Amino acid sequence: MTRRVVLPPLFDLSLEPVLGPGDELFDGNAEFLARLTAPMGLRALAAASAPAGSGVAATEAATKALFAEAAATIMDRGRHDWGRLRAMGLALRLSAEADPAIRLAVDDVELVGGTTESGADVVSAAARTALFAPEADRAHAWASGSRVHLLVETDQQLPAAAGMAVALGPHRVTLCGRFAAAHQKALRALAPFTAAEFEDWTPSWRLRREWAPEGEDIRWVRDAHQWYPGRPWAGWLAPEQAVLLPARAWRECRGVALTVARFSSWSAVTGVSGVDTDLETVRRLVGDDRLAVELLVGAPGLDADVTTTAARRLRSGPGPRLAGLSPFRLTSLRGSRGSTTWGGVPLTRQDSPQHDLPRWDRFHGPASLDDADRQRITSTLTAEFGAETELYPGRLACCALAPGFQPPAMWEPSAAVVEVSGAGPDGRGPGSFVVNLRTGSAFRLHPRLTPVVRRLANGDAAVWQHLSDTVRTKLSGQLVRAGAIRSPQ
Repeated sequence: MTRRVVLPPLFDLSLEPVLGPGDELFDGNAEFLARLTAPMGLRALAAASAPAGSGVAATEAATKALFAEAAATIMDRGRHDWGRLRAMGLALRLSAEADPAIRLAVDDVELVGGTTESGADVVSAAARTALFAPEADRAHAWASGSRVHLLVETDQQLPAAAGMAVALGPHRVTLCGRFAAAHQKALRALAPFTAAEFEDWTPSWRLRREWAPEGEDIRWVRDAHQWYPGRPWAGWLAPEQAVLLPARAWRECRGVALTVARFSSWSAVTGVSGVDTDLETVRRLVGDDRLAVELLVGAPGLDADVTTTAARRLRSGPGPRLAGLSPFRLTSLRGSRGSTTWGGVPLTRQDSPQHDLPRWDRFHGPASLDDADRQRITSTLTAEFGAETELYPGRLACCALAPGFQPPAMWEPSAAVVEVSGAGPDGRGPGSFVVNLRTGSAFRLHPRLTPVVRRLANGDAAVWQHLSDTVRTKLSGQLVRAGAIRSPQ
């Protein structure tokens, strides 16, 4: 059986499905991202944000314009690195900030006044947003009235999938993918999908060629059963899944991120499920350089101090690097409520009857953080550690590749030199700024140093030789503090 597959936005930008020889793909995800993150569009956003007048609003507008121009400069480089990911994330956020229904990030979508756990909210958002209209129209033209498989892997794709189903004609759509299979009953009750068929089919995935080391076909693994011998792979795994992989699997591993909810030692690591796992054997087999940890903030029974201590231990090592921090979410039991335990900690699951597409259960229990505290502490720790170490730009497959597979660079890939023709965010007139999307910082350059720093940004390290010791020391210190270069010169 051959399939005509439509991949709606917003899925992991670094992955593509592995399809059969006769299958066809309309990659609405790639087309959407290419449209919203194009340098021309970013420069249009920068121009539209040009400040008028003075005051706080003018400063905010100037800052937005400056960072949009920096993102355009980074996209112009054409490199597939973490700087590009951060530029794409900024482009998505700016493109959707005035949308009535949706807010975007490089790895997430939020519904204004709603949640993707509610089918009614999804349908409402899909009807109110115009963000996905060009891709929906293109999908309709590509399908030419034939039946298509609409591939829904995550909840983040739901608003776009609903809009595409309407454009394609629901009676010509077969919903498939992990999320569609898990929530078939609830999706079938939603107006855009009532006439659709469902198929329990999900493709395997691989890193897109531009995000993988040259010449490698790297498969993506989220559960131990998805691994097959004889080909390189990378993944994002729960600790209890990682220990199920045989020793030979780790010889072909190109990098893995582990999601950890509770950490006291590598022999006692707890994942989202609450199951304790000994990861010492995995560390010996794969090596710390190919492992990273996403630490979840606010698991049951863990207060702010415990989480902060664990994060600092992971950051300082020894052991796998800290990839990032995310709020803990308790996996939904889909209808089962009341008292239960997680990792030996008692808790009470809260009912959310309006959530017909549940993924997480709200909960409360002794010594547990509430939702607001989890989010606040996550943001605080991310800001603290992000200033000191390079956390992942997003929860994306390409980020899980071991650092050795990222090309080294003296100049920070997320930094750019930007010319401002009008007022800058510092309230002064035209000039040049170094902008860093990783740290969210910017500073004005002295006009005489602008050509030097531009050459550095273009990879010309020889320019240091033409500076006096005093100027070199002062400039390199300033650039290191701004995160634009890695070490003093």
